[in-house]
Amino acid sequence: MSTRNQTIIQLDKKTINKIAAGEVVERPASVVKELIENSIDAQATEIFIFIKGYGLDEIKIVDNGIGMSKEDAALAWKSHTTSKLRSVEDLEEIISLGFRGEALASIASVSMLEILTRMKDQIIGTTIRVKGGDLEFIEEKECAPGTTITVRNLFYNVPARKKFLKSKTTELGHILEIVSRQALIRPNIHFKLLHEVSVLINSPKSNNPLEPFISIFGVESAKKMLPVAYETEDARITGYTSIPDLSRATRESEIFYVNKRFVKSKILTEAVEEAYKTLLMKNRYPMVFLNIELNASKVDVNIHPTKREIRFDDASKIHSIVVEAVTKALASEDLWRGSKSILKDKIELAQTKLPFGLVEQSSIGQEKLTEKLVKPSITNQTGILSIDSELGFRLSVEGLQSESRTILFSESFWLKPLGQALQLYALCESSEGIAIVDLHAAHERIKYEELMKRYDDSKLENQELLQPITFSFNPEQLIFIKDYLFQFQKLGLNFELFGGSTYIIRSLPVIMDFSLTELDIKNMIEEIRNEIPNLKTLNERIDLIIKKMACHSVVRGGDSVNLNKIITILKELSICKKPFTCPHGRPTIIKIAIKDLEKEFGRII
Repeated sequence: MSTRNQTIIQLDKKTINKIAAGEVVERPASVVKELIENSIDAQATEIFIFIKGYGLDEIKIVDNGIGMSKEDAALAWKSHTTSKLRSVEDLEEIISLGFRGEALASIASVSMLEILTRMKDQIIGTTIRVKGGDLEFIEEKECAPGTTITVRNLFYNVPARKKFLKSKTTELGHILEIVSRQALIRPNIHFKLLHEVSVLINSPKSNNPLEPFISIFGVESAKKMLPVAYETEDARITGYTSIPDLSRATRESEIFYVNKRFVKSKILTEAVEEAYKTLLMKNRYPMVFLNIELNASKVDVNIHPTKREIRFDDASKIHSIVVEAVTKALASEDLWRGSKSILKDKIELAQTKLPFGLVEQSSIGQEKLTEKLVKPSITNQTGILSIDSELGFRLSVEGLQSESRTILFSESFWLKPLGQALQLYALCESSEGIAIVDLHAAHERIKYEELMKRYDDSKLENQELLQPITFSFNPEQLIFIKDYLFQFQKLGLNFELFGGSTYIIRSLPVIMDFSLTELDIKNMIEEIRNEIPNLKTLNERIDLIIKKMACHSVVRGGDSVNLNKIITILKELSICKKPFTCPHGRPTIIKIAIKDLEKEFGRII
């Protein structure tokens, strides 16, 4: 084994830049990110990105920004040269995207770099070529205002770096992600990404903040997004978040910005997912992109070489503000499965050029009706509802008393149950057509919210059982019961030690099903015991226990439910805070619109 001289030396500039490049330039997408950020800081309104190969052959970024003088261009590619900072105090309030002065120097050290730039008030521009960190030439050249930077043969002098790259498709995907993130938050800039001759992204400049989302994710996804607009003394949050109907299997579509800088943040991720708690099924995640505007001195963006991570001065406050902002956006009365979001009307309005609020109506006898607004109205306090249009189309439910079968969920949505199907679902007429209610999911939502409220208020009432239930637990179950005895007691499950490994329950919470058997409760306890180790906080564990208690206290598939019970369930569901999903995120109601029924039956074309 050979030994090296232990004498300490100072590394030469080339080696230093190559080491820095390893931190800043991980892959071709890193180059794209750094150069786009420079273009944004240069006040560009057009940024075009051209890719050959998958970035190793050539990356070209063309912008129409303010450009550089010959003197600035001569310095820009050198290490630790920047226009963003003048002193260490400037690090306290960083508002630009690039500021370290490492990006161009790092890129230049591992590629063949060309800069072509001109300021708008200059007649002639400047071109520079740097190869592997060595200046080859700098000279004047005619060019358009702005800056074009071309990076060729990336990593040609550090071939070992190429071994760590993934497939061509994966590397190109990273570039797509970088450009998408920038385009989403900057509708004031025209972004275009071209690979060889294919246009992968084209997001034109627009006054509509949702336009980039439509360009990247499509109109159908945009129709299911809700606007987020929330402001406090400490922060302003804007952006969009999806209705529960739109979710993803990964967190890749949870996109966050702080002062328009894309960031990865566990705090923000946890805040959004807390707002969606019980609205989405397990391992499903919302589409969301939010911009959190803060005083620059309240956030540290200088904790990672690529500026991906961020540190907040008061993380708990930011967490609470984001939860509140997203919760407020989701507090719509019409988020049932299959329903429109607020934005869907606006997007359809833009596409059809119809007056806002007009919706398609049905046809009568093959004659297509003019599109008219259908608006239910409550005619008196006895619950009489009617739907009218100028064409005489009228549906009414006459003479309904307060005990009627018609349940009003909002000003525009009601249900009228008809009966049970398949011993699990309630079939209903609705203000929009037909609705199918999952009775178990609906009942579970009701019990969950009631249990949660009573737990929070410490007002969980119990009722004595005619016949106490005894349990004989195995050693693992015994340990679990002892560890969570206090939480169970607070929720009304008063396990009393009867002797040895036997416990007894003499009463149950009044909102639970009193027909529960020893086996039912043991199964519930076992489900909780199996799932609870995966949860980190006490609140998460309490929430799990309440979900399981709700699940084991409601009607189930196979239960026969009469019409009066269905009406009771729907009435209680209509006053829930989040009536459109069960506590596990499954839908409670699925709607089938009148126009969809008529299409299926061939009544309209």
